[in-house]
Amino acid sequence: MTLELAIISVLAGIALGLRYKVFALVPAVTLTIMFAVTGGIAHGDRLWSILLTMAILGVAVQFGYLAGLLIRAAVGSICASIIAGRNPQFNSQIGRT
Repeated sequence: MTLELAIISVLAGIALGLRYKVFALVPAVTLTIMFAVTGGIAHGDRLWSILLTMAILGVAVQFGYLAGLLIRAAVGSICASIIAGRNPQFNSQIGRT
């Protein structure tokens, strides 16, 4: 079950990384950890299992956020190079900044 939740957490982190700033990670990781604790208590898991699940899910959200940032930067640079190739005035404006 932890693997499925980790995959969902990574996807949620990617969505956050594509759209929001780093401050969105604080409530996202907090909610993820609270979800892991309540799920572990509801399943009757042991303390170490709950702690491990909390750590895995928290790190998964953060790795997903990092992946989202990298995707956003890559797409932004590709779009900028495409726009610069079509508009020569854009090239001259880039050199002036």
